[in-house]
Amino acid sequence: MDWSKIKTTLIIALVLANLALAYVVVGQKAAREDGTFTRSFQTKALALLKENQIQVDPDVRLKKAKLNSLRVKYEAISEEELNQVFFHNEGLLNQPNLGLVKLSLDKESLTIYNGRRLYYQNNLDFSKEKMTREEAQEKALEFLQKRRFKSNDLQLVQWSPWQGGYQLIYKKVHDKVLVETTYTKFYLDKNGVHSMERLWLNVLKASEHALPLVSPSKALLSLLDEEGPLGPQTVVDISPCYYFNPQKQGYIEDITKAQQGRAIPAWRIQLDSGQEVIVDGLS
Repeated sequence: MDWSKIKTTLIIALVLANLALAYVVVGQKAAREDGTFTRSFQTKALALLKENQIQVDPDVRLKKAKLNSLRVKYEAISEEELNQVFFHNEGLLNQPNLGLVKLSLDKESLTIYNGRRLYYQNNLDFSKEKMTREEAQEKALEFLQKRRFKSNDLQLVQWSPWQGGYQLIYKKVHDKVLVETTYTKFYLDKNGVHSMERLWLNVLKASEHALPLVSPSKALLSLLDEEGPLGPQTVVDISPCYYFNPQKQGYIEDITKAQQGRAIPAWRIQLDSGQEVIVDGLS
């Protein structure tokens, strides 16, 4: 047995272990000493935003955050199952190309893009009666439940009056945190759902360790990098979210071509105009 080689191997292993430990210690120290978390940096950041006509609502709290990452997969439902839950297996199927399927029955139709994004339409007459937002939400959730979609993994994030009814936009939530970029969008009134569009993600697994996000002040400064004039606007919320970006996996033309990937920690900035900006929380 060559003890000199074993000794050399042990020394190399110890050096590598020490380097790894040093990396962790330095990383933790750098996080503690990050100047962007200081009150001074926050004050300067808010002043710079104000100079660019971007206010931050006084009720917005800029707090540190940690979040794990998620392994996610796009919700994909077979044409047969969709035909059953939407049309009781009576829908007529038309497939003009490989990535597009259309089911239809009377006034209703369901278009399926790449097996993932759904667009439902019903040519209903507009109701002459107005409805409340609560009634609209109840009708939207009932629509999902009747078609075997979950109704406990979504959160209403935007709403606006529409034709005596409402436009409602829901996003997926995981452990009370929004998952971007998912959406289920409704246009509906008292006569029913006129249209529904949906692109959804299912969570496969969460990472074991939570990762610290960049400071919220630094994330807010990303608003100055947005193309075109952003102000005058007011930031009404900034909160951690999960963010799945298929473009980083090479799916640039159509994000619905991606099947699965990793949703990373991010900051979700909500503006009073209804616009939202997602900022990578790790860089």
